[in-house]
Amino acid sequence: MYKPKLIIIPVLLFLSFKVNGQQLKADTSVNKQAPKSLFINAGLQYLSQLTYAGRRDASSVPVLLPTFTLISTKGFFVAAIGYFDINGAKSAAEGLSITPGYVFSFDKKKEFGGAISATKYFITDNSPIILSSFNATIDGQLHYSPDNIVKLTIDGSYRFSKQGANDVINDAELSKEIQLTKSGKNNKDGLKITPTLTLYSGTQSFYKTSDSTINNSSVLKNILSPGQTTTTQNQQVRQYTILALSGSLQLTYVIKTWQISFTPYLIQPYHQVNYVNNTPQNGTYFLFTTGVSVTF
Repeated sequence: MYKPKLIIIPVLLFLSFKVNGQQLKADTSVNKQAPKSLFINAGLQYLSQLTYAGRRDASSVPVLLPTFTLISTKGFFVAAIGYFDINGAKSAAEGLSITPGYVFSFDKKKEFGGAISATKYFITDNSPIILSSFNATIDGQLHYSPDNIVKLTIDGSYRFSKQGANDVINDAELSKEIQLTKSGKNNKDGLKITPTLTLYSGTQSFYKTSDSTINNSSVLKNILSPGQTTTTQNQQVRQYTILALSGSLQLTYVIKTWQISFTPYLIQPYHQVNYVNNTPQNGTYFLFTTGVSVTF
């Protein structure tokens, strides 16, 4: 039986690195030095529980993610992320992932663009985190933000599994960045919030309830229950379906090249199965992330 371990979270801090990498420019007004063509971003992020595409299971654990990203002004980047399970006495280093990719824009105002990337995971096989079942992923993203009024993002991911069938995961995201305070050069520093609504879909297993009818042919069965008997059965199904709906509110404070963030999430999964006892598991749950990063 196909039993994927499920965890979540597009690495939001990492995605912000890619955006910052294209926006940062060296100040050459004083020393007339040539502008930098390569930037480095280092960060540390805490996730209260690691899940995937809005899904979680009993093995979902809190993790600490150190990150290191090289970003070219041409749009190319390479990111490395470490995974540390910090679940009390069972805390351990679980491995890392390497992601090369490219960020692009279709217009000069950068309102319409996207990104493509591929990730290779090096996670220990006995790790409790969901990424231990991943071999690699190929990811693509398109976004549209007319006049910075609202941002619509569509993502697609093809996941290569170590065992069992591969998966396709998609999400559609609607977000709005709101600058609350402004400071620093060009008023780019300060506090901002980003409310976000995300719908996940993909090829994950879920339960389908069906009724089956049994004909009663024996004399004894006809006496006790003449005619036909209808029974209800739960059957595990694997097909493309809606996986989860997520609402979040990212708070970010920018100080020059430093960025501090905190994001609470409220997530409602759909068609989810508890693989321990094979029963539906669709309760709403809460998690949060917090982190800090610097670009130099």
